[in-house]
Amino acid sequence: MRYTRTNKALFLLIITILVAIGLSITPQVQDWEEDTGLSWLFHARGVTPAPQSVVVISIDKSSSSHFNLPNLTRKWPRILHVDLLNRLKKAGARVVAFDIFFKSSRPGDQDARLAQAIKASGNIILFEFLQKQMADTVDQQGRKSSLMINELQTPLEIFANAAVALAPNPLPKVPVKVSQFWKFIPEAGDAPTLPVVAYQIYMQAYLPSFVRIVEDLTGKKLSSGGRTESRGHDKTVSLMIELREFFVRNPWLLDAVINKTDASGFEAGKRQTLLNLARLYGNDATQFISYYGPARSIRTIPFYQVLASDRVLKSLKDKLVFVGFSERRQWEQQDGFYSVYSNRQGLDISGVEITASAAANLMEGISVQRLSLGSHFIVLAVFSLLSATVYLYTRGIGLPVVMLLLSGLYFMIASQLFSHLGLWLPLTVPLLVQLPAVLLLGMTWNYQELNKERNNIQRAFGYYLPETVVDRLARDIAGHGLGGQLMHGICLSTDAQQYTTLSEQLTPQDLTTLMNEYYEAIFKPVRLHGGIISDVVGDSVMALWAGPTEERQHREHAVRAAIEMLESVKQFNRQHPDYELPTRVGLHYGTMVIGNVGAVDHYEYRAVGDIVNTTSRIEGMNKYLGTRLLVSGEVIDGLEGFSARNVGRFILKGKTVPLQLFEICRENESQGTRDVWSVFDHAIELFQSGEWEKARQEFARVLEYKPDDGPSHFYVMYCDSNKTATPENWHGVINMGEK
Repeated sequence: MRYTRTNKALFLLIITILVAIGLSITPQVQDWEEDTGLSWLFHARGVTPAPQSVVVISIDKSSSSHFNLPNLTRKWPRILHVDLLNRLKKAGARVVAFDIFFKSSRPGDQDARLAQAIKASGNIILFEFLQKQMADTVDQQGRKSSLMINELQTPLEIFANAAVALAPNPLPKVPVKVSQFWKFIPEAGDAPTLPVVAYQIYMQAYLPSFVRIVEDLTGKKLSSGGRTESRGHDKTVSLMIELREFFVRNPWLLDAVINKTDASGFEAGKRQTLLNLARLYGNDATQFISYYGPARSIRTIPFYQVLASDRVLKSLKDKLVFVGFSERRQWEQQDGFYSVYSNRQGLDISGVEITASAAANLMEGISVQRLSLGSHFIVLAVFSLLSATVYLYTRGIGLPVVMLLLSGLYFMIASQLFSHLGLWLPLTVPLLVQLPAVLLLGMTWNYQELNKERNNIQRAFGYYLPETVVDRLARDIAGHGLGGQLMHGICLSTDAQQYTTLSEQLTPQDLTTLMNEYYEAIFKPVRLHGGIISDVVGDSVMALWAGPTEERQHREHAVRAAIEMLESVKQFNRQHPDYELPTRVGLHYGTMVIGNVGAVDHYEYRAVGDIVNTTSRIEGMNKYLGTRLLVSGEVIDGLEGFSARNVGRFILKGKTVPLQLFEICRENESQGTRDVWSVFDHAIELFQSGEWEKARQEFARVLEYKPDDGPSHFYVMYCDSNKTATPENWHGVINMGEK
């Protein structure tokens, strides 16, 4: 029952991850998340206070009524705008940005007087219109095609020349929800938009310091030198485009400016402003808007009140002022945009308030931060993992209860992260896709499992025990099983030379990185040939190929994996010549028990039996014989397609039964090499028959052709150290005194 439930939990984990990731990369679900999930987060956060330094002056119905004029700004006399600018100048407003397109002239001296007021103010930014139009083109072969062109249309020249800057303000109309704003428009030569230009001019006192930091880090001078005094609108925008170009061409510059600013010793306010400017120029061309609340969350003053009230006027000193259409009632709206705070009565947020909100975000250094694609996937995977875990350990009515608690906790964490850090965690897919999927599958499986348990137990024990006891047994009968299953298989053990030395030379982090690459070279052949990694301790690895019956296939796969493993390690050593890890491998075949081994609160899935210890001893014989790959006779018996030579019979340390060991050699060896191995085989026969002197001579012959042959060196040394006589009761078996 536990095994079946674990499989279902694993299936649930995999299927919900795949479905969640698959859906989350589709444009439709991304739009759904932006439309629904982001709205949930804003409404859960609630209204937050907007900075008092940003103000909207609204052209609205109340002002039209006050002036006894139509509620159409094109029919307002421009003397009203002149009066507004004179009043704002008197109040000491720092920057004034018009979200109105002054495209047509008026009779008389209206235009001249307004242009004079704009120039006299010295801080007026005017809106320019970004128009998309199709242009016909002809290529060199005479083929015609159409090309989309973005063209900036400026206001009347008399106004444009008087303004401190011009800027576009592209916003989509319904049904598109406005969640982002353009900071720079790539299709228009990275032209900065109205909220960006307004913020930059508002913070122009900090610009020289910012420019110096950029120039110091890049070693290049801005053509403008960072000066903004008495500049025309083209120079202001040119400076901003040049700064943007510096950051786009030098992706490292953003982090460098942030680090230098943090270490500069500037007072807190100046340091934060410089950091905000760095992120303005260094991040993406668009930014999500962190709305402060529904319409009129930004302080909004009707146009007429600025002209009529000195008390209102005094509150505008040093403010960043935006002038545009903004109404209190839906039926009076002329310039509304669909947003997260659009209500059921149809009241949208005006374009000028969206622009003001964007500028306020820049001023406060805040934004809605969407997760990177990788982080987004991780969040979905973690939610699936937690959901699968809840299913695995929760039954009956507990599953929906705990899942709803998990979802509530997730929503609370997402809301807190959004409220305090502006971090946007996905909501729609986890709560509206993954949660229902887990509940549907989990409840169905739970119902099936509980029914099966109750039916089986009640049928078996219902004749002897009360119903309450049977029900309790049905709930508690599943548990972790100990022990394991008897299997036939092969065990592979490895050991890396020089690991101890490297562990002393390298830092733990560097050693971990190196060993991870080494393990990759070891693991890949094992997995490729159907083995499993049982143990990894330090530099040693234990791998298994096993089944309930004896199968020659397991031995073939294991030997193939060992050969490829050594080749893979050679490649690793070539890539790391200073940190080579020559590897020795041993294989043995026999019976083992595979299952859960442990006690109390720690268990491991591993093999138990004499085969494990014997394999480790075989691997250790490589050190004495100067070989890389040794196998027992049980491994090689009956296998075809491998070249192996008998290296002798040994009683390994702690053992009493001798083992015949073989070295796996390269396939397709030359005839000369095979002749040498024939000499070696003859030498082994002489040695095992007790004719050590003759055997030594034959081993010496092998060394004449193969000076680096490890087994021959071993036997020459062994014969030399035992010259006196052959041991009594000699049966051709060497008893190893140490591992």
